[in-house]
Amino acid sequence: MELLHLAQLIIVLLSLTLATYHFRLKKKQLLHLIFAIFCASTSLYVAHKLTSTIWAPYHHLIGVLGVGVSGTYWLFARAFFRKSNPINQHHLIFVGLLSACLILQHLLLLYKKLWLVHSVWLSISTNVLTEIVAILYPGMLILIFWEGYRVLNNSAALQRKMATIYLSSFIFCVVSVMLIGATLPAELLTGNGRDWLSTFSFLVILLSTHGLILFRQQQLNQKEKNTAPSVQEEPALAQQIYAILVDEKRYLESNLRVSDIARELNVPEYRIRSVMLNHFNAKNFNHYVNQMRIEYAKTILSAPDKNDWPVLVVGIESGFGSAAPFTRAFKEFTGFTPGQYRKQQAETK
Repeated sequence: MELLHLAQLIIVLLSLTLATYHFRLKKKQLLHLIFAIFCASTSLYVAHKLTSTIWAPYHHLIGVLGVGVSGTYWLFARAFFRKSNPINQHHLIFVGLLSACLILQHLLLLYKKLWLVHSVWLSISTNVLTEIVAILYPGMLILIFWEGYRVLNNSAALQRKMATIYLSSFIFCVVSVMLIGATLPAELLTGNGRDWLSTFSFLVILLSTHGLILFRQQQLNQKEKNTAPSVQEEPALAQQIYAILVDEKRYLESNLRVSDIARELNVPEYRIRSVMLNHFNAKNFNHYVNQMRIEYAKTILSAPDKNDWPVLVVGIESGFGSAAPFTRAFKEFTGFTPGQYRKQQAETK
């Protein structure tokens, strides 16, 4: 086995190992899942390069599955640095557009090499896709850079430190490799020069990003340990939470999340969860909110002037998004479906 193939095989195995590690974490967050997808895409992309000399042209089938490298890393950066709504529909559409172009590019190359087709439409389609990728790909790199750069001037010291590490590794891999590639002799680049640079770049990105995630978790754990609420602080926080949820009737908001309350009170989410467990005797935030919603729904179902209200309307008025979760929650807390409860209340009157 050539030395380059051995290096590429190491990257494939390293990528799969990191993907498995982050996917199987017990307390994984969105950023862990996206990084796992990035690692899996990287392994397939490098495997496509590895098999280009021994399984051509079918190596393009592997390449089809490894088109999400740059897109998923951008989504990871957003999930890593942004606290609220890091990924929306338009972000997925942009990543999907770039991935679709790369997939079509691989399939056209496979079709061309497998059946030795040399038609005008095939050449035009390949050229168009190449130009689209050439436009979108630099834009993706700029977005990846921007996610770290925007944190440097308006964030806490910990965020700035992580952004510095992130940008350092990214700039080293992209800018430095480009500069090295520009200074290498043309005869070297026509050989294995670019593949060696790509392999080295992936090694740095994988290890630095994995280390950055571990560093972030270590710092957050230390911060939580240092800012753990005292016994005297929790009752006051519990009163604030109760006032927001009950007095202001925020529990009737269908999209209410623990992060919304934490952001409004300017406290970490784990403190809200701790109060739920210690002061409200609830399994978690959603359990407590649903309990209040069900109590509110029971008053509607028991009201004679609201007998004609459909179950869906009652659920929506009580803070649920649809009938199915409302029915499940109602049965969990009462042992009856909303319809059964309404019938029982009518019979007792």
